[in-house]
Amino acid sequence: MLFQTKVCGITSPEDALMCIKSGVDAIGLNFYGPSPRSITREVALQIADAVGDQIQLVGLFVNEDPQVIQQLHEAIGFDYIQLHGDEDPFYLKKLSPLPLIKAFRCKSSNPAELVDYLAACATFDVTLQAILLDAYKRDSYGGTGHQLNWETLDFKDGYYGGYRVILAGGITSDNVAAAIESTHPHAVDCASGVEAAPGAKDQQLVQQFAERARQAFANSL
Repeated sequence: MLFQTKVCGITSPEDALMCIKSGVDAIGLNFYGPSPRSITREVALQIADAVGDQIQLVGLFVNEDPQVIQQLHEAIGFDYIQLHGDEDPFYLKKLSPLPLIKAFRCKSSNPAELVDYLAACATFDVTLQAILLDAYKRDSYGGTGHQLNWETLDFKDGYYGGYRVILAGGITSDNVAAAIESTHPHAVDCASGVEAAPGAKDQQLVQQFAERARQAFANSL
């Protein structure tokens, strides 16, 4: 079952366990080297060992060699693999049937480009578990804190092909409830919005994020 709340960019077993205690559904492990939240295979294994099956694990990759992703998935056992780069549908086909989430960095609220991409996925017989919408920033692949223009989005409409939508892009403990109430996503994802410093999560902010998101999802039923 897809998570409702996810904290991305976990860099230590301690922060992972804190997310469990705070009621977060999933954590993201970042394998994109240039990111300040990137971790090694060894650290990822330590985190996976620490949390067991208490929380869902999402491996985040940017334009990575599919074989590397396969090897890490076999070693760690991700619940989902999130592709946050420029991967095309043919690339995704190489990773089938792994549980894939494709992230889109949205330059505008016009869904035309996204719709075309999803149509191509159908042509290649690629199944996505969800799509993630993030804010666009040139030369960056997420975690920037830039906010997506939520006011123009409503995931109850038919533009997104029936896919479950994860909302990211500037989500914080302060705005997560408003974001959920405005757009009706299936899940929300944050990274920098609950940090004391890049890669170091703030327990109070994480707990507030989880509690406020959970309440907003309950209110939107």
